[in-house]
Amino acid sequence: MFWKMMMKVNKFRVSFLFIFLIICNFILCFGLQADEVKNNFKIGLAVLKDNPDYSAGRRAFVDTLENQKDINFEFKLLDAFGDMEVYKKGIKDLVEVEKVDLIFATGTRSTIPVVELVKDIPIVFTAVAAPVRANIVESRENPGKNVTGTHCGIPEYAQLKTILTVIPSVKRIGIVYTADEPNAEHQTADFKLAAEGLGVEVLTSLVSKDCDSQEEVEQATNKLVGKVDVLVAHQDTSLSRYGRGMIKVAEENNIPAYVSLSQLLSEGALFSLGIDFSELGKISAKQAIRVLKHQTDPGGLPVETYKKYSLTINLPAAEKIGLKLPVQVLRKASKLIK
Repeated sequence: MFWKMMMKVNKFRVSFLFIFLIICNFILCFGLQADEVKNNFKIGLAVLKDNPDYSAGRRAFVDTLENQKDINFEFKLLDAFGDMEVYKKGIKDLVEVEKVDLIFATGTRSTIPVVELVKDIPIVFTAVAAPVRANIVESRENPGKNVTGTHCGIPEYAQLKTILTVIPSVKRIGIVYTADEPNAEHQTADFKLAAEGLGVEVLTSLVSKDCDSQEEVEQATNKLVGKVDVLVAHQDTSLSRYGRGMIKVAEENNIPAYVSLSQLLSEGALFSLGIDFSELGKISAKQAIRVLKHQTDPGGLPVETYKKYSLTINLPAAEKIGLKLPVQVLRKASKLIK
């Protein structure tokens, strides 16, 4: 009887051990799979039409993610070179074929189609000047839906005050911008509104939505010659690529050129109150980490920005147009190009 009981106990122990090992093996396998899913992500980089600022933000975004020690990322670049149909198809392929975990979009025109087409995976954007007015998010504080990101809008009042600080005699400002580009249109409208309170008149000249040459920008700028005291270029896709056309006309006619796009300073613009797009890209990367690694709802992450603006003055550009700037103005600059 005793031996029968011992045999039953041993059988029970063997059965229990066998079940225990199966459970352990299941947990181990499941844990490895879960760990693999958690730490390996595929990201789509969506660009309708690239420019140096977008590129800088995207590089910083990618670099920040690649420096994460405990997460692996694979990136799929979509650059449609301005072709909207190609871009929309590419967005669908990122979701349906590449099966990316998140889409990172740079610029207003790039972000709008992504938000319209992608509903089931997170979207993080950067370099959007007015995300609420462009209907990308519901509000900066609570973006809603599956979207968050960083905006690049510098308050127009601050820009106008900077222009008037550097050149107090300004009465009329000329803005060259892209037709039907929401980013540029919103900035121009806000510029006009801010200018009214400062007694400054704003004149505008348009380049086409499909602008693809410096010559077109030159033609648009020439329409403002003799009518304005300063020429202005916003954070605008066409001006970022072909802004040299505006600056060339400015130099030929001794008109100061103010730009929101800091890279145009190297093309000869006089001054800029700029924002660092690389810093925006880093912030967007941190948002992406919160969304992917920590499973934070993107619609609940506030839209952020980089709040340090920098005034840069190009001294050779001032000399070229015969403009002498007071010492007190030069002291206000964050950077002087000599």
